[in-house]
Amino acid sequence: MLEIFERRNLIETEANPGIQFDYVVTLQSELRGAPNVFPARLSLRYVPDRLILKPGCLATYFQEIETIDFVNLEQAAVLLMEDFNNELVPRWINMRIDKHTADNGTVQHHEATLEDRQPRWNNTRLIERLERF
Repeated sequence: MLEIFERRNLIETEANPGIQFDYVVTLQSELRGAPNVFPARLSLRYVPDRLILKPGCLATYFQEIETIDFVNLEQAAVLLMEDFNNELVPRWINMRIDKHTADNGTVQHHEATLEDRQPRWNNTRLIERLERF
């Protein structure tokens, strides 16, 4: 398992080609690994500031995530959010992890949704128009 800075270095970015605009980037991926947490779907939405994510890097990054023995879905969500937020430094970010399979007969659906934004950034009209997950 890589150290935190080595793991985050797997998240590659490039310059935002439309820094003058507020626009939303949406990415969805399937996560595997820790049997008590995954498989699950990761949905990542963000309004870029100076950087955008290079989607091609996610395969290598997710391979590293698969080696982490998460205690629960929430721990995985927080780690992923911290990594993406740290590397992208977006104007706004929203991430959801949705577990596909039930843990038992009682819980049929389990998800964690996290959101953050830069101080003083607000484009309510843009965010309100987004389709709900």
